[in-house]
Amino acid sequence: MTDATPLGQALKFQSEHASLMDVLPTVASAWGVHSPGEAQDSRAGRAVLADYLSLRPRQQVLVVLIDGMGYDLVLEHLAYARFLRSRRFDILQGATIIPSTTAAAITAFGTGRPPGQTRMVGWSVKDQGRITTLLSFEGASEAPEVWQPQSTWFEILRAEGVDSAAVSTGKFANSGLTRAALRGTRHVGAESLDERISAAMAELAQGTPVVYLYWSELDHAGHGAGSGSQEWIHEFEVVDAGLERIARELPAGVAGIVTADHGMICTSADTRIDVANTPELKEGLDTIAGEGRNVHIHVQPGHDADAVLDRWEAFLGDRATIVRGGEVANVLGGEDGARLVGDAMALMHGNWVVVDSRTQPEGMIRLKGVHGSISRAELAIPFLRLHLS
Repeated sequence: MTDATPLGQALKFQSEHASLMDVLPTVASAWGVHSPGEAQDSRAGRAVLADYLSLRPRQQVLVVLIDGMGYDLVLEHLAYARFLRSRRFDILQGATIIPSTTAAAITAFGTGRPPGQTRMVGWSVKDQGRITTLLSFEGASEAPEVWQPQSTWFEILRAEGVDSAAVSTGKFANSGLTRAALRGTRHVGAESLDERISAAMAELAQGTPVVYLYWSELDHAGHGAGSGSQEWIHEFEVVDAGLERIARELPAGVAGIVTADHGMICTSADTRIDVANTPELKEGLDTIAGEGRNVHIHVQPGHDADAVLDRWEAFLGDRATIVRGGEVANVLGGEDGARLVGDAMALMHGNWVVVDSRTQPEGMIRLKGVHGSISRAELAIPFLRLHLS
């Protein structure tokens, strides 16, 4: 019987579409590079992506990842995007991972592995009694290279003599997330989108086999002003113009791939639940981590975890799916990551978020654009080839 629950539908959606985790394995395969154990990790969706991209052996590749540019957002705003509108019927719908958030997704992209295996299970985690963000790793109990144990595809490519470069802002050169997700590649610092495109084209002209270009500003605009806001639309227009330039300047024989790490929805004060003001959620709770759309629930020691989670489930009702026990590992794709989320995860439905004003920064609590959960708007991402197949 088909699982018609929101979580069941989300897992089915993931299983039926090419994944963000398939991009670098597909690129590496074109260079004759394969990972140990890759055979058992291969998915039907990877074959779909490989067929769509149709990379030739040893073909140079430029991978462009636009943070927060969900598939649904692209289709809903094509009126503002001349280039993407012209390529509308060549955009392939794909899927990101759960949780649908940057730290988890960029690492899944870099390693080809789900969060349960990379231990990158959200924006933040409870780490030996304190909350640590997995973007910066500030104050983390382990270095990023230890916390995230899986080899990246950039490391695998480098070991086989295939060079790569990652083009992003200079502040990301040695960031915690870069060290966890992208180690093994050369960082090339550039600030504006045009500067990054120029840097990427220079790398391709020099013969670099694999070039990765990252742009985070669309996601930032969505968080601050909301996806679909004037600020977001302006940034979307900047992205569209940048992609048009890439398509125009891409050297002959080079493949170009555009994708994203997740989508986004908008929330509001009316759909924000604050644990600090909600006795049904606060009683017996030690802390929450993760993020507003994917909440890690840590029960106080000595309290009946099942009773606390039953109370969360009853209070949230159809506003969330509470994932507990062995199901957490199934959703995240591995036990190592599952052990980090506490006693359960709350995957929020609709536009709902759960925050805690006692422990979380104001800026995070009042985000207008959010992601991390299992709606199609958050999970669906685009793939667009910029080369002739």
